[in-house]
Amino acid sequence: MTTPQRATARLADKRVHNSKFTQYFFELIEPHEITFQAGQYVSIQVSSQGERRSYSIASTPAISHGFELLIDSTPQGLGTQYLDKLALGEAVNVLIPLGLFTIPNDQTEESLIFVGTSSGVAPFKSMILDQLQVKHDQRQMTLYWGMREVTQLFWQDEFQELAESFPNFHFHPVISQALPAWPLCRGRVTDCLRTHDFASSAGYYLCGNAPMLKDVLAFLQEKGIKEEQIHHEKFF
Repeated sequence: MTTPQRATARLADKRVHNSKFTQYFFELIEPHEITFQAGQYVSIQVSSQGERRSYSIASTPAISHGFELLIDSTPQGLGTQYLDKLALGEAVNVLIPLGLFTIPNDQTEESLIFVGTSSGVAPFKSMILDQLQVKHDQRQMTLYWGMREVTQLFWQDEFQELAESFPNFHFHPVISQALPAWPLCRGRVTDCLRTHDFASSAGYYLCGNAPMLKDVLAFLQEKGIKEEQIHHEKFF
């Protein structure tokens, strides 16, 4: 695992997806490049008092000169307020990389199941792009992404294009407050999970809020999935 180091990075771009989610693009200043693993996170200093907040890296390790973050701005906590006020070109102090939420290289897991809600999808974007495009992983992979409303979705076209380009990748957006016309999975992510077959030899990767983690963990235990096959990051 790569040892974390202190770095400075500047805000290169900012993309407001909708009223809830914003994507931030940072370029490294010092050092100019960094090595990390898909699924890891950064810690950013968000106040002059030295307070820090942690965010999963949404970009792939192939982009070594910077990193992308996906932020849910609705809580309006210290970190989201700091990033929202950050001007283009302004520098931030970063500790990178951190975390053990990564996919093992030994491929002992015969398939990969990713279950995320809200901005918890961020590390999965990094993981999935890395496995498919860089490592050319041929294992079956499925992403279940839960969101409250259809209008909050933003990366669905990108994930759908991946599903079309890579036959071993499957994407299921799940809307908890879906209108009658919504044709895909609705309800909680566990409702969608129950409609699909489960491989006992798969690796399960979870990222979301505490209630979601509790529900999915209970579901997987009910299905007899072993604890060592379940990996999770408690996002908030």
